[in-house]
Amino acid sequence: MSAAAQSLVFERCESPNVTDHMLEEAARLFSEDYGVWGPLAEEKLGRFAKRGQSLSRRNRIRMSVNMLQRQCLPADTRNIYVCAKVEDRLIGNVFASHWKYDGQTFCWISQLVVDCTFRKQGLATKLLLRLREGGTPQGFGILSSHPAAISAALRAFGNGLDHVDLETTKKHARDVLRSAPINYVNNATLYGSLFEDGPKKDGAVSSAFTNFWVDHQEPRDALAAICKRGIHWPFGELMEGHEYLVLIKAGSSENLWDG
Repeated sequence: MSAAAQSLVFERCESPNVTDHMLEEAARLFSEDYGVWGPLAEEKLGRFAKRGQSLSRRNRIRMSVNMLQRQCLPADTRNIYVCAKVEDRLIGNVFASHWKYDGQTFCWISQLVVDCTFRKQGLATKLLLRLREGGTPQGFGILSSHPAAISAALRAFGNGLDHVDLETTKKHARDVLRSAPINYVNNATLYGSLFEDGPKKDGAVSSAFTNFWVDHQEPRDALAAICKRGIHWPFGELMEGHEYLVLIKAGSSENLWDG
């Protein structure tokens, strides 16, 4: 289904103006369209993360309103919510939080979801571009197991997958994560050759362990499609329980990322 052929509407608001209804819609979208539990989820997290024997019956990862608030609307932080709707139906959204890192503004993408029937239309990038309006952060960051989310962030905030500057991630990732007001980001453990001396045998380059045991089959399929187009994937392999990590400096050359 094409969003462009229909009446696509974007809405943008900041907390505390994010309503309970918005959160209920966002939690429902995540629960229906984000992903399914991976093969180690039940072992690592408990029976609530058990999946069925076939793909069609696997337990989808559920998001409650309370968990959404904890992860995406941290207290005493500037939080922004952008959503896309078609005929009043929520088809995509993004949550982001801003905080001060080394005296300057940093923007973290805490959640990015697009309805399965509206994917591969550039909607994730459009959501992130709307998010960027009206603000001048010096840097952006995202953790995600899905290559499409990483690619969208690089298109919206950087120069795309063809011109990735991983030196920014290497230099600032540890301190940015430690400064985060979001628990799952603050508790993430860097993983990959980018943060160590020499390559890792498992092929990981830039990722972090977040204890998120989502199934990686859909991300692997998305990555295969990217590589099939002849595009190099610089983030390496993704281990179970991990997410890809990238930090992107803003367009201005005179900011903390160049220090």
